[in-house]
Amino acid sequence: MKQINWLMSVAVAAIVAVACVAQAGDMEDAKGRRKARRAQIVELVQSGDSEEGSDGYLIAKAGLDAAKAALVNAENADRKIGYEAIAKANGKTVEEVGKQAAVTLKSKRASKK
Repeated sequence: MKQINWLMSVAVAAIVAVACVAQAGDMEDAKGRRKARRAQIVELVQSGDSEEGSDGYLIAKAGLDAAKAALVNAENADRKIGYEAIAKANGKTVEEVGKQAAVTLKSKRASKK
């Protein structure tokens, strides 16, 4: 019986470890994609086609063409991956992390003007 409990504990630990590694990989992939599109996002915000929301996500303005809307959606999806990982690591909610990111992003953009 002790051996079965031990095996179950090892199996659960292995599953958790694999999940953590997969999440870390997702986070790194998302960071890479965000870095690759950073100039496009800055241009979208500076042109007024999008703006930073108070929740840490981009808000697309009405009338945005399909390519720019897809860019906003991709950025928001990758931000969510990052916010989820940060929230989990720090015992916070995704919403809390997003709001803090919004403050940081807005202050960075303001200082570059």
